[in-house]
Amino acid sequence: MFEEVGKHYERDFQPGWRERFVAFFTPRIAGEDARYFVALEGQRIVGSAGAMLTEGYPSTIHGLRSGYVFGVYVLPAYRARGLATRLTQAAVDFLRSRDPLTIRLHASPFGRPIYEKMGFVSTNEMQTS
Repeated sequence: MFEEVGKHYERDFQPGWRERFVAFFTPRIAGEDARYFVALEGQRIVGSAGAMLTEGYPSTIHGLRSGYVFGVYVLPAYRARGLATRLTQAAVDFLRSRDPLTIRLHASPFGRPIYEKMGFVSTNEMQTS
């Protein structure tokens, strides 16, 4: 997914990111604050999506829990079959069962049409690099 939007693991990610990923998500998944969803063909993972309740400000301070959908990806040979939609919907359903105020995601050009059909809308969020 990252490579399709111009990011490269060796160049753009700091060393040790995989270990930090596991350390971050293991307790959150065990505590039911995060979950991963996969699409399989036999034993092969052909798509994935993640969902988590966000932490930090403002959710921790004000109790305004938000959900975040991330890592939605389907291998190119398996696209246009509804897998991304089903994976995203599973992530949204998981988060909605935890009663967040909002659910956010960052959309790639590939995913934007899918998310818009699901009811996601652009917001006023901005960033700088």
